[in-house]
Amino acid sequence: MGPVRAVVVRGAVLRDRVREAVRGPGWQREDLLLQLKTVAAAVIAWSLASWLLSPRVTTFAPFTTLLAIQGTVHRSVQQSWRYLVAVTLGVLLAAAFGTTAGRHAWTLAVLLLVALALSRAQPLGAQRLQVPVTALFAFSAGNGEWDYGVELTAAVLIGMGCGLAAVLVLAPAVHHRDADRSVVYLAERVGDLATGVARSLREGGPGQSETRAWWDEADALQASARQVRATVELGEENVRLNPRRLMNGGGLLRLPEHHGRVTALERAAHQLRSIVRGLDYAAGREDHPALAGDFLIPFAGLLEDIGRAAHQLGEGVPGAQDPGGRRQREADAEGGPDEDSGAEPDGDPVADGRRRAAELAENSRRADLRVPGEWPLYGALLTDARRALDDLARAPGPPWS
Repeated sequence: MGPVRAVVVRGAVLRDRVREAVRGPGWQREDLLLQLKTVAAAVIAWSLASWLLSPRVTTFAPFTTLLAIQGTVHRSVQQSWRYLVAVTLGVLLAAAFGTTAGRHAWTLAVLLLVALALSRAQPLGAQRLQVPVTALFAFSAGNGEWDYGVELTAAVLIGMGCGLAAVLVLAPAVHHRDADRSVVYLAERVGDLATGVARSLREGGPGQSETRAWWDEADALQASARQVRATVELGEENVRLNPRRLMNGGGLLRLPEHHGRVTALERAAHQLRSIVRGLDYAAGREDHPALAGDFLIPFAGLLEDIGRAAHQLGEGVPGAQDPGGRRQREADAEGGPDEDSGAEPDGDPVADGRRRAAELAENSRRADLRVPGEWPLYGALLTDARRALDDLARAPGPPWS
């Protein structure tokens, strides 16, 4: 892509984001508001510092504002106090060395050694490097004078005050829409994987190419689970210290429950990955047709129960509206009830699955299997399926609890 084309594409993306921000609530609007309030707060901080302080420290006010304003109130407060502590330590060191030992090369060396040692303090986080930076700047540009240090600290306080005022007055919206949608999306993908495998088993599959595709999907679900958890954590952080939380009944109580849902879905996806691995082994055998008739086709009903449990877990998330799994199951139901299912479409999928697993295990032990020596494979598949059901059953607030 050439430079002109890249500029055109980026311009189109920016235009679409602005359109979405104007159209309605969402991360596009939050991002636009964050930039606008950052600019406004930085200009106000610079104006106040120019009016109250000398020009040599004016820049520190808007610079601090840029550091203070973050995506959430909690992060803004956290980064602001860390920066203030780091700057204060740097100013005190520079003034202490400059007014006692004087400005010399060896003084600067000792000053930096002490500042770097203090910057190792873990509570300062990412702002810890501001200790030696501020100490060096105050020592060289401010000649290590106390007056300069006081003015610099005052500029930092002005910038921090403007930044935090903008964050608190125009606090980000307290909502859980993104977290809810992410959990529902993950539940739909886990459910779709289970029902897709079941459908292929009933049709006489799967082949090895199909099992490899499922393997890739199961691997992708692990990464998706991490992304969903990060979205939930961001939603939780957005609630902390946010004054708009009071307008939402004191907070969002269901966000912590999402962690349990994500964990259940992530573990279920891991068990499905193990199941796909077993099916890939079975697909490579010459006696696969006999194996399918003995065990795999009945096993499809158990996978359908897992899929229904995952879908219902997503539908049980407050605010979920007609997720894709419901539509898919309704489309599948148009062909009539499944003879092998043995459960109503809206029944208890966990209880149905556990009953089906027990029956399938008992039948497999008693049957005269046409493929001898395959009980280890049957047992592994049943164990993985039971664990997936147990993981989904432990999720907070499932609709079948």
